[in-house]
Amino acid sequence: MAVLRALFSAWIPALIEMAQRFCRRWRLGGDRRVDQKGSRAHCVPIDHPAFCRPDPLIYDQYYLIGLGLAVTWDNPDIEVRRGGVPVPAGKLQADTDYEVRVRVWNASMDAVVVKMPVHLSYLSFGMGTVSHPIDTRPVSVGVIGSASQPGFVSFDWHTPHEAGHYCLQALLDPADDANFANNLGQKNTDVGLAQSPVTFQFELRNATRRPHRYRFTVDAYTIPPLSPCRDERRPTEEAEKAEQKQRLAAHLPSAHPLPPGWKVEITPDQPSLTPGEQVTVTAIATPPAGWTGRQPLNVNAFDEGDRASGGVTLTVLSSVEA
Repeated sequence: MAVLRALFSAWIPALIEMAQRFCRRWRLGGDRRVDQKGSRAHCVPIDHPAFCRPDPLIYDQYYLIGLGLAVTWDNPDIEVRRGGVPVPAGKLQADTDYEVRVRVWNASMDAVVVKMPVHLSYLSFGMGTVSHPIDTRPVSVGVIGSASQPGFVSFDWHTPHEAGHYCLQALLDPADDANFANNLGQKNTDVGLAQSPVTFQFELRNATRRPHRYRFTVDAYTIPPLSPCRDERRPTEEAEKAEQKQRLAAHLPSAHPLPPGWKVEITPDQPSLTPGEQVTVTAIATPPAGWTGRQPLNVNAFDEGDRASGGVTLTVLSSVEA
């Protein structure tokens, strides 16, 4: 009896525990070893300090506006050429061959960008208009400070047969990115001669699924020239903070109002559009009497929630500059 009692007290609990372990393994996928710290998902994103991620970017107006900064729609990272000579995007000819050169940056100090697709498309001149693809080509970009920073990719573009102004759009399409929000650059410009008040026209389209009411802002921002390198190698913390504050203030919309004497009238000034609806907007720019020179005007559109819907840069030239 003592032997039977020992068998029942030791072997039976062991068999029960073995059966429980078998059931747990079967529920978790057969006889695989179970890692209690592992993910139960089939696709596991890698997010670890040891994993280096590239950070490709382009001059992205929507991203910069979201940060509260002023922008120009004459994108410095998108250049139109003909015969190797830069051509103003507001003076393109219909049914003509051009080269579009896109400049791409990488903000990472550790990971390079390898053969990233860049999609180039054109849109009707305006805001929120329909995109028409041109081509997709790869580009590779080195890390900060390397000889392959920035990277360049060129496209062949034959302009449409219809005369008019067109917007160019470059979209970066990385497999991985430390910041996916700064990958869309747009070049949207027009040029007018100020022999009298200059009239510009562009399209505004509601590209969303909800009706919106839009408003416009106008400023005279241009990208300033780069500041010279500082003499001291290690500035104090106070000096560095003051310099950062000064640089930020130079790119705020409030720092670039219309010059004295200038007037810009926009009609309609607050259009309401249903989803997919499009309206032609007229902007009349009037310079002060006797003005000469070149004046860029940035017109930005926002919906009632202050979300940027697009913009155009209108450049007024005097007869002396033309």
